[in-house]
Amino acid sequence: MRREVVSACVLVLVFFAALVSGCAALFWKGEKPHVDIVNIIPKEMRLMEQTFVLELRIQNPTERDLNISGLVFDLDINGEPFASGVSNQSLKVARLSTEIVQVEAYTGLTSILKQFSAASRGSYASGFKYRLRGSLHAGSPSFRIPFDKTGEIK
Repeated sequence: MRREVVSACVLVLVFFAALVSGCAALFWKGEKPHVDIVNIIPKEMRLMEQTFVLELRIQNPTERDLNISGLVFDLDINGEPFASGVSNQSLKVARLSTEIVQVEAYTGLTSILKQFSAASRGSYASGFKYRLRGSLHAGSPSFRIPFDKTGEIK
């Protein structure tokens, strides 16, 4: 009987730990960081895959320093998936300040062809819309701060 009680307590503790780590982003105090695209630079163009360097501005609007241990992101252009990337770069964004980080983004041939097709139809005559979404890894491996930025380039 005693083993069953101990086993049940261990299961409850494991469940609680998983629940807390999964909801870590809910406990973020203050305003979330802002992540914006500063520049997109072509790096390597191969037949099946293209690599771009994205310069991202990370703004910390809070009164606490933000220690970032990595990030993951997806970039959509005009509602179509375009590129994605990950980075394990560590950086510190001091309170009430901004840092620019360079990350690599990868796209495939079909994504490029869709964008060229849209351009040939005149879809970009007035600019294009983008959506950058992902999460910043801060602190423990399970603590992520999501971001979602939309914008337009004319």
